[in-house]
Amino acid sequence: MKKRKIYWVSRHELSPAQKRAIYDLHGEDVEIVKDPVVFEKPEDLANYIHSHSDGFVYAVAGAPHYLYAALVEGCRFGVFENYPKKREDGTFGLAAVYHINCGQKKFQKVWVNPDPESDYGEPLVPPTPLS
Repeated sequence: MKKRKIYWVSRHELSPAQKRAIYDLHGEDVEIVKDPVVFEKPEDLANYIHSHSDGFVYAVAGAPHYLYAALVEGCRFGVFENYPKKREDGTFGLAAVYHINCGQKKFQKVWVNPDPESDYGEPLVPPTPLS
């Protein structure tokens, strides 16, 4: 059976909390594909999401014009929200995960971690199949 894909659009590795959140939200049987693509035009993120419809895309909450273009195009994707203050080990704790479904005009917090020092949180929705 072919694994469902999660596309992680970033030059950085996923943190343990980000991986845990993905598994909590999509199940353990997914393939996480890191893609360090660099976008040059505002519509590039939207085009990337449309061309990777075989899975679910998580984008680093980057420049607003990329996110805005993806919203206007009606894309479905996810973003991570980190706590603003670094932990003692120099990393940032994951605060929340949001799923955006522009076709349904939904912006939904789907995972939350109330403790900035922890890598564990809890899903606010049942695991979502990617098909």
